[in-house]
Amino acid sequence: MNFSISNILNSLHEFWKKLTNAQKVVIIVAPLIVAVSLFSLIFWASRPEYVALFNKLSVNEAAQITAELQELKYPYKLEDGGTTILVPQKDVAEIRLQLANAGLPKESTFSFENLDQIRLGETDADRKLRFILGLQNELEKTIKTLDGVEYARVHIVMPEESLFLEDKKEATAAVTLKTAYGTTLNDDQVRAIANLLAYSVEGLKTENVTIVDTNGNVLSDFLSADNTPHKLTAKQIQVQQAVEENIQKSVQSMLDKVFGPGTTVVRANAKINFDQKTITSQVSENGALVSRQETSETTTNESTPGGVPGIDNNVYESPAYPVVVGATNSSSERTSVTENYQPSVIQEETVVSPGQIERLTISVMADADSVTEQQLDNIEAIVATATGIDLERGDLIQVARLPFNKSFILEQQAALEELARQERLMLYGQIAAGILISLILLIVALRWRAKRRRELEQLALEREENLVTLEEAEKLLAAQMEAEREAELKLARRKVKTSEEIEREKTRQEVEKYSRENPDEVARLVRAWLAEEQ
Repeated sequence: MNFSISNILNSLHEFWKKLTNAQKVVIIVAPLIVAVSLFSLIFWASRPEYVALFNKLSVNEAAQITAELQELKYPYKLEDGGTTILVPQKDVAEIRLQLANAGLPKESTFSFENLDQIRLGETDADRKLRFILGLQNELEKTIKTLDGVEYARVHIVMPEESLFLEDKKEATAAVTLKTAYGTTLNDDQVRAIANLLAYSVEGLKTENVTIVDTNGNVLSDFLSADNTPHKLTAKQIQVQQAVEENIQKSVQSMLDKVFGPGTTVVRANAKINFDQKTITSQVSENGALVSRQETSETTTNESTPGGVPGIDNNVYESPAYPVVVGATNSSSERTSVTENYQPSVIQEETVVSPGQIERLTISVMADADSVTEQQLDNIEAIVATATGIDLERGDLIQVARLPFNKSFILEQQAALEELARQERLMLYGQIAAGILISLILLIVALRWRAKRRRELEQLALEREENLVTLEEAEKLLAAQMEAEREAELKLARRKVKTSEEIEREKTRQEVEKYSRENPDEVARLVRAWLAEEQ
């Protein structure tokens, strides 16, 4: 069996020709996919894992730390708008030591860590001030760990000690917070911050803690011990805005479904009564009977008997009709009963919750190009019914028809149309590119197919020629082998061989060996001989 390179290549070529196009694609694409996957896996496994070195940093702190990391030639990444610095996990400990050696991060000069250091010439007042500053710094660090808080600043005011109780003042504190974008602290979180300060500072009460955000909104109004009106202003505004917004949305959605979006504008103004009322009513009823007194009285006269004018409360009379004895004499008898009851009073209290609407005002502006004058009355009636307008309460509704400024809408429409046109052009370009690529691929495939057909036809012709040539070569080889056998018989008869005969024998053996090892070459030589003879 011959394992030469040419035979191996021929075998591979024959194997490749026997495969279908799908099999050829799989053989080519599959190794590529495996190689890409292996490369991606190796790349992903070799990538360093980044972890947070510091978070919730200020702009100055982040700039100082990144400058130091660049100088130390450590890789890093920034997240959360530059407030969080990420470094490779394997280098965290080393980077922290390097930054600590450089004095970073520099959050504050004062902390609890250096309070135990005694300074020469330091007074008790200086030490107290350092304690307050260190406490402020620690509270800032603690508050910054809360969810939604990016920045915190704490100011504590400790009053000076006084021997007189009337001159003694309470401790106060102020906290400034910067919350994350789209984050709002609820009342429980604000109360938690206030309690944190109250339990951290001696003599500090939660009502003496003021918490504000960087937008100037006071968040700690509800913490006040008293319930004065000015402390509830913020809550009142929130409730009022919620009521007005709910009314506006309901009316606006109704009008948009009828006239279309952008044709009407609704505004509502609600006056809400935030006073909590308690209504007390009393109902008197007769209770249990305490005493009863009955009195009888008889009167005799000559005139017609009459009744006694007027009776008291809880007294009823049982009159006795007179009995006439004679023509001129008459008599009457009166019985009085007095009953005393124990007084019984029922007291009822009704608490009216705050938040009742005292007055509601609604304004509706309609586009003159979309709404007619005849439709204004219908709009007013529908809106009044939907919102519960009460004219006796003083509510007011106003519907006006005005021309809207549509320049902005037209600009938006033009921009949208331009964007749609560009998208259409991109789509058409992609379709054209796809068609062009498909045509190119089709032309290439057709040319390859035609070339392949010509190659197959040429190969078939060559095979036919080779078959005829091989038959002739076999005949020649058979004749040659027959002649060689006869020569061998003749040489066998001879006892002594000449040098010429020996050389001829060697040549014959080499030719025979070469023919066995290279039949294709022998056939080619024979074909060449035949061509020369022709």
